[in-house]
Amino acid sequence: LMTGKTSLFHQIVRILLPVCFIAAGVYGYRYYKSQETRVKRRPPVQSAMLVETVSMAPSDHVGSISVMGTVVPDRDVYLKSQVGGKVVHLSPAFVRGGVVKKGEVLVKLDDSDYAIEIQKARSALEKTQSDLAIELGNQKIALEEFKLIQKMSKNEVNATDLALRKPQLAQARAAVKNARADLDKAMLNQSRTTVRVPFNSLVLEKKVDKGSLVNAQESIATLVNVDSFHVEALVPPDQVGALDLHPKTGSRAQITSPFSNRQWQGQVIRTTGRISASSRMAGVLVEVKDPLGLNGSGQPLMLDDHVTVDIQCRLLEQVYPLPRNLLRDNDSVWVNQGGRLLIKQVTVAWKQDQTVYVSEGLTPDDKIIVTDLPAPVNGMAVQSDKEVP
Repeated sequence: LMTGKTSLFHQIVRILLPVCFIAAGVYGYRYYKSQETRVKRRPPVQSAMLVETVSMAPSDHVGSISVMGTVVPDRDVYLKSQVGGKVVHLSPAFVRGGVVKKGEVLVKLDDSDYAIEIQKARSALEKTQSDLAIELGNQKIALEEFKLIQKMSKNEVNATDLALRKPQLAQARAAVKNARADLDKAMLNQSRTTVRVPFNSLVLEKKVDKGSLVNAQESIATLVNVDSFHVEALVPPDQVGALDLHPKTGSRAQITSPFSNRQWQGQVIRTTGRISASSRMAGVLVEVKDPLGLNGSGQPLMLDDHVTVDIQCRLLEQVYPLPRNLLRDNDSVWVNQGGRLLIKQVTVAWKQDQTVYVSEGLTPDDKIIVTDLPAPVNGMAVQSDKEVP
């Protein structure tokens, strides 16, 4: 009997013991779970970026462009003789680098042959004039003879041009005109033996001397106008619109030679009308009056000199000058508007060195953000740390 009870007890223990372990584990898990520290989540707080701002006031501004240019003649001419002959006289100023005034006799050729041609032409004219006078007398005789024939003839007689010698008269008058034209041509050729200067000129090249035999259409000299020179400057095409192009009221310019460190005043008069093939820049002509300083204005400006040209642009009215680094992508500006970032699109009227001039898109009340933001988003919270003076 005892053996049977012991066996039953062992079976009960084997069943209840695992159940007790499971129950104890569940209880322990629940106990430790109830003792766990709970962290309550709070809604995220957006932090404002600290930024520095600056305020700008609009003002009028005159921009300028600094470019390079080359000194070229305003007017130049390759002077040639219209007739041939021996050089018998030269102007004392006809030397390389000499300055001769307008209308001054530069070269005088021997005109003896042309004087003879004039005399012959005058004689021929006098002969044709006498022939014309004789023919006019013959006209009267022919008319009287025709009237006599009409009276003596029983039949009607019609007057003809030949009977009245009209062709002979026309021929005589044509001969007079031809002879007078020959005389005018001979006198014109004689006048062309005197070569005068067409404008106030600088002699760049002298190709004849006293005693030289000059043929018609032979080059005598190369002259350039000294009343003004031109500086051909190369300007970015997008900046040409800021210049005033006019012969009288064009933009002012200051020309400086880096070699002599001299300065001259000029005026933009027009463009060259083409883009440089090498630099893709627009050509602009700047006029410099009295470039040689003949009126006591200073040192001479040399042709072919490479100079610096500072051109004054048109007046920009009520524009905002901003440091170039404040102009953001796509011509925009960051503004602190009531603690929020506002990305404003602006219109840039001019860029010069490290400054841009904004004509539209800003107001005097705008607080322009100076601080660089790593990831700017329109509407993000910002807080002004201080305003830059």
